[in-house]
Amino acid sequence: MKIFFNYILQYFKKDFNLLSHITIGIFLTISLWFNYSFQFNGKKDFYHGITETYNKQPQSVLYLLLLFGAAFLVSTAIVSFFSKQKVKPLFHSKFMLFGIIGMVFLALDCSYYLMQYTDGWFSDNAFIERWGRACASNISSLFTVIIPLYSIYFIVQYFKPEWYGLKLNGAKIKPYFWLILFMLPLIYLASHQPDFLESYPTYTDNYEYRFLETDQWITAGIYELCYGFDFLSVELFFRGFMVIALSRFVGKEAILPMVVVYCFLHFGKPAGEAVSSIFGGYILGILAYSSRNIYGGLIAHLGVAWGMEYMAYIQLN
Repeated sequence: MKIFFNYILQYFKKDFNLLSHITIGIFLTISLWFNYSFQFNGKKDFYHGITETYNKQPQSVLYLLLLFGAAFLVSTAIVSFFSKQKVKPLFHSKFMLFGIIGMVFLALDCSYYLMQYTDGWFSDNAFIERWGRACASNISSLFTVIIPLYSIYFIVQYFKPEWYGLKLNGAKIKPYFWLILFMLPLIYLASHQPDFLESYPTYTDNYEYRFLETDQWITAGIYELCYGFDFLSVELFFRGFMVIALSRFVGKEAILPMVVVYCFLHFGKPAGEAVSSIFGGYILGILAYSSRNIYGGLIAHLGVAWGMEYMAYIQLN
């Protein structure tokens, strides 16, 4: 755990800017209040109003791009205003170019626009179809995030950011298992919130195992593996791309814009989870920035995600 705390302490000693953090906090507070207070087309929050009203339609990609783009631009402007760097992030052409391109990938991924091309792929059986589409939606980020990011990596000659954190770089992962143990009581408390079971478990019993003539734990396990794969793309994008890659242009100033966009990604989750994503994203961002790899964050993220699934299964059964 020592190296874990050293990374955080070194960041706060050398790189912490109180005013930029306060201003970012105010912006996030207003954004959270707006999302969960205003309904769009009768949906439970603004984010679901966009994603469910325009599900798999081009409008969904556009509106999510505006949402994530606003999060990235406003947070970058705030960081730039308080930054002491000679070239402010907002005026760094490469940082802004790759940042906006990243928002396009994120909007495409969250809209599930490409899922329209999977109609009829899985089975004529409606139960198997629903299960198959649920699995496919979680690994669709392979085509909307992972392949596009590595296409940039190999095409752009000067853009070689340590494989977006997949280089080991002397990775020390043991502290992250301690972090998971620390998070378990918090997950347990979160699982008893009224809106928790509205979102978890993400696996839905479609009775697909009956038609596939197998045990439910097998089809549920396959789904959970696909669900876990989605977190690889999340860590690769937010900590690998937005922190490790973009910090090559603006240093530690890349962390706060990542935190803001990461919070906006959770607008479709329960409000408590969206708030906690700010602190979790911030800590994982510091650790990725300092260690130059995403393995620890990936372990922690998977541990928390599957932990929430497990707690939901317990409550339901």
